[in-house]
Amino acid sequence: MEVFKEGRNVKIYYDKSSIDPVKNPILITGFPGFGATGYITTRYLVEALKMKRIGFIMTRYMPDTVSIEGDTGFVFPHEIYSGLDGKVFVLVNQAVPTPVEKDEFAEAIVRWARKNGFNEMILVGGLDSEIRKSPDDMLRWIGNSHYRRKIEEPVMEKGLVIVGPLATLLMYSEIIGLPALAILPYAERNRPDPRAAAVAVSKIAKILNTEIDVSELIKHAETIEVLEKKIRSELETTETRISQKYYM
Repeated sequence: MEVFKEGRNVKIYYDKSSIDPVKNPILITGFPGFGATGYITTRYLVEALKMKRIGFIMTRYMPDTVSIEGDTGFVFPHEIYSGLDGKVFVLVNQAVPTPVEKDEFAEAIVRWARKNGFNEMILVGGLDSEIRKSPDDMLRWIGNSHYRRKIEEPVMEKGLVIVGPLATLLMYSEIIGLPALAILPYAERNRPDPRAAAVAVSKIAKILNTEIDVSELIKHAETIEVLEKKIRSELETTETRISQKYYM
């Protein structure tokens, strides 16, 4: 495997032969955040497009854990996948980089993408659903000054703030000159939100000019919403009983 090193703390191990700049590849990534939207979206893309793992990002202070998957495999904290005949690459982040290396982590990703001829980068996160203006309002987006693709949904309003790794990636993509787009569906703040991920996946599918079935995400979302409603109802019933007992 080829090794790309940025600074003292971040190394990217990858199969260089899987990347062909002539195909104008796109890099997609996200992180656990509001609704875990970025993580769910990237994980779902890998499964839906049957992508192949071609690399890893290793950092000095990353969690010293791996997740077991299947009978013999395990998952690294940061993995790179390739799909659609080498036209799309997805970086799946099971963890957020630690504060001490978050800057170096973001710079390494952008410089690696630039060095290997990536045409653009799509970042996925969640936007607090509390500020949604209507049920039909699905997402907001923001691109850097190098991004030229036309997006039909409304751009992020003035005064809103992006924080965390997505913000750092946007800053470095601007500095280094890599076109970048952040897609931010409205998401629940305090629980995984597969419905928000479905919005992101559908938008990405449109950008990639391909079809991706999001019915599984919707099914998961409905299951969570039914469970939430049941728990809320039970809590309200319990509170009513306690209140009645107290005031009798």
